[in-house]
Amino acid sequence: MATSVLLADFQYLTRQGIASLIKAMPGFDLIKSIDSPHSLVDFVTTINPDLVVIDISDKDKELVPQLKFLKETTSCNFLVISNSQTRNSIQELLTMGIKGVLTKNCSEEEIISALRAVSLGNRFFCNNILDLVVDNPKEVDDCEPTSLTPREFEVLDLITKGLTTAQIANQLNLSVHTINSHRKNILKKLRLNSPTELVVYALETGLVKKSR
Repeated sequence: MATSVLLADFQYLTRQGIASLIKAMPGFDLIKSIDSPHSLVDFVTTINPDLVVIDISDKDKELVPQLKFLKETTSCNFLVISNSQTRNSIQELLTMGIKGVLTKNCSEEEIISALRAVSLGNRFFCNNILDLVVDNPKEVDDCEPTSLTPREFEVLDLITKGLTTAQIANQLNLSVHTINSHRKNILKKLRLNSPTELVVYALETGLVKKSR
């Protein structure tokens, strides 16, 4: 069954580009595209799509409480595309449980990866968003894709749970060599230097869920 998508984008050119991207993706069905922030709650609660892609700019402050309401009252996954460059505004989205956040500078590759990840219930944040919510926030420029694969998210989740390389390999029915390759790729993509940094980074940014 295709993933049903509602696109809430209030800038015509951006909306057209993202709509075309979604329509071209196998397994995704763009069932509605809206251009007014005032109709967001009505359409989402009526249609109840699997995934809501929403564009939030600094001037659309009324969208944040709407988004929080929808996050608390629906089962939809939300991918937010934001022009915000402040740590507090991004942290607010993460605190309410938004699983995917991109900036408007992200490439098509980044957007496609985010759509796939968030539609599966995984978290996905581009590197610029990650930089904004850790200790060294920097000004947003062109976005370098994080693009962790679903398998890399699995490996990352098990790393944060304290499993050894051998244990991860056994659980995923992969070789130790393959798991080590995934570790190296994850560190490279997230621009980190050690497994310890990786665990702290993943948990602090919400890239994976904390174990209960």
